[in-house]
Amino acid sequence: MNTAANINEFSVTSVLTQDKIQSREKANNSNTDSDTLGNLATHRDFYVRRAVATHYNTPKTALSKLASDAEEQIRFYLAANPNTPPETLTQLASDESGDVRSQVAGNSNTPVDILEELAKDIYMETQRQLAENPNTRATVLEKIGHNMVELAELKALSSQEAAVLRGISMNSNTPSQTLEKISTIQNRENHYWLFELGIAKNCNTSDTLLEKLATHPDYDIRYAVANNSNTPDFVLNILATDKEYYIRQAAEKR
Repeated sequence: MNTAANINEFSVTSVLTQDKIQSREKANNSNTDSDTLGNLATHRDFYVRRAVATHYNTPKTALSKLASDAEEQIRFYLAANPNTPPETLTQLASDESGDVRSQVAGNSNTPVDILEELAKDIYMETQRQLAENPNTRATVLEKIGHNMVELAELKALSSQEAAVLRGISMNSNTPSQTLEKISTIQNRENHYWLFELGIAKNCNTSDTLLEKLATHPDYDIRYAVANNSNTPDFVLNILATDKEYYIRQAAEKR
C-alpha cells in the first residue's frame, strides 16, 4: 500500500474542506468587508456564492458578475437583493427562470420601464410581485387589475391569482377606478378572498366606496375603513354608530 499517496490526498482534502468552511463563515458574516465578499463571489462553493448574493456589503461589480451564475438559486437571491444595481436587474428580468424574474418584479431597485415590461410576464408570482411593488406605475396596476377582474368573473381564483388582486387592492398607486372594479366582482366563488379588506385600507379609495364598505358585513373591513386616514367625516359618523365597540371607538378617535 502506498501510504504516502493517501496522506497527501487527505492533506489536500483537508485544506479544501477548511477553505470551504472559512469561506462560508466569512460570506455569512454581516461584518465582512466588501473586498473580501468581492473575492468570494467567484468561489467554487455554491453556498458561499449564495451568501455573497444576499449580502448587503457585496460590491456592485461582484453582484453584476453573479447575474451570469449557472445556479438558479443564486440568481434568485441576487434578484431579491435591494442593493443589486438596476442594470443587473435589467439583465435578470429576461432570465429563463420565472422565480428569478418574479424577484426582479418585486425589487425596489428595478427601473420602472422594466417593471412595465414584466407586466407582460404570464408567471403568476411575477404578477404578484409587481402588484405589491410600491414603484409599479398606476397604468401597469390598472392593466393587471383589469385582466385579473375579468378572470375572477370567469372562474374561482387560485390562491396565487387571488394574491395578485390582493396586492393590487393594497397598492397605494392603484387608481380608484380599478379599486371600484375589484370591489364589484360578482362571482361568489371569489367572495371569500375579501379583496375589500385591502381596498378599505387604501389611501386611493374613493369616498363613495368607503361609504359603501362602512356597512360591509365583515368586521375587519369596517374596522379598516374606520382607521383609514382618508375616510371622510360623514363615513366616520356612520361608523360611530356601528354595533361593534372597537369600530365605534376607532371612528370616534378619528
